[in-house]
Amino acid sequence: MPQTKIDPLFEALFSCNIQVRVADLNYGNHLSNDRVLSYFHEVRVLWLSQNNLSELDVGGCGLIMTGANVEYLQQAHLHQQLTLTLGLREVGKVRFTIIYQLCDSQTNHVIALGETHMGCFDYQNQKPTRAPQSLLDIFTHAKM
Repeated sequence: MPQTKIDPLFEALFSCNIQVRVADLNYGNHLSNDRVLSYFHEVRVLWLSQNNLSELDVGGCGLIMTGANVEYLQQAHLHQQLTLTLGLREVGKVRFTIIYQLCDSQTNHVIALGETHMGCFDYQNQKPTRAPQSLLDIFTHAKM
């Protein structure tokens, strides 16, 4: 099965920096594949927080991840400074896609690209729900 390619071009909505820690390494002595997804989670939580939201409350409901794709392009190593950037695609009434880019902060080489497919979710009733207007307003004000 061919690997899904992630379009690297997107409008950045938020960026942060992170340093590769010992706990982030795998037995090959480079950034572990599962940590890349954790980094994407970190930048997503920071972006939501900047907008006074959280994954449990984006204006009356929570978020749930319905899928993820990651393209690993280069290795990252201990103490390497990385920049995580986030953007949006495919915003619908219930679901949207967050796009991520992980780059070396000094060389700007892309370490990984990713996307997470997110849905608005009513955790109390355990069912998908429409995106609240407060979240849609943030998306509308973002350049997509």
